[in-house]
Amino acid sequence: MAEENSTPETDVAQPEPISLTLQDLNVTANIIDLAVQRGAFKGAEAQTVGQAFNKLVDVIQKISPPPAEPASDAEAPAETPAETTEETATKE
Repeated sequence: MAEENSTPETDVAQPEPISLTLQDLNVTANIIDLAVQRGAFKGAEAQTVGQAFNKLVDVIQKISPPPAEPASDAEAPAETPAETTEETATKE
């Protein structure tokens, strides 16, 4: 009888995990910036909006991955003298 009263775990709806990506934060910052540029806020609201925008940008900067380092010269293909001559000829 106890088995009849219990519900299987599959029937219980699991809440969807909340996710906010770095791209979502960047889009939000861009929207705020655009709204300010277009005059969507009154002068009295500008300070509050600016503070929220600055906080958002700080969070984005802290959680953003560091920029990729450029490839070293050893990995870059060597320039041939023919390419250099052609580039010089076209510039003159």
